[in-house]
Amino acid sequence: MLLVIGRSWALFLGLFLLLVGNGLQGTLLGVRSQIEGFSTILSGVIMAAYFAGFLFGVFWASRFIRRVGHIRVFAAMASLASATILVMGLWVSPWGWLFMRLLTGVAFASVYVVVESWINEEATNETRGQLLAVYTIVTVVGLLSGQFLLNVA
Repeated sequence: MLLVIGRSWALFLGLFLLLVGNGLQGTLLGVRSQIEGFSTILSGVIMAAYFAGFLFGVFWASRFIRRVGHIRVFAAMASLASATILVMGLWVSPWGWLFMRLLTGVAFASVYVVVESWINEEATNETRGQLLAVYTIVTVVGLLSGQFLLNVA
C-alpha cells in the first residue's frame, strides 16, 4: 500500500490544497454575502448553487476523462475552481456569485471523479480500501483546515 500511496502523493497533495480552499470558500462566502447585504434567502441560493453544479459535474466528468485523461481534467478543473474564487473577489454581485458557485460545483465534482477513478485504477483489490481511507482522510482534513483559515481571510 505504501508503494501505491507513494505513487499517488502528488494527487493527494493537490486534492488537499484544493479542499483547503474549498473549505474556506464555503465558510467565507456565507459570511461575506451578509457583509455585502445579500438577503438570507439569496445567500442560501448562492450556497446551494455549488450542489447544483456538483450534480451537473458528476455526469460530465467521466466523458471528459475518457477524452483527455485524468491529469488534464484534474488540472483544468483545479484551475477553474481557483479562477472562480478570484472572480468572486472582483465581481461582487449575487448573480455573478451564483454562477461562479455553480462552476465551482462542476469543478469539484469533476475533481472528485478524477481522484476516485484514478485511485481505483492504481489500487489492487488488496489496497483499494486502504487507499480510499487515505483519500477520505485527506478530504475531511482539507475541508476542516480551510474553515480554520476564516480569520486569515
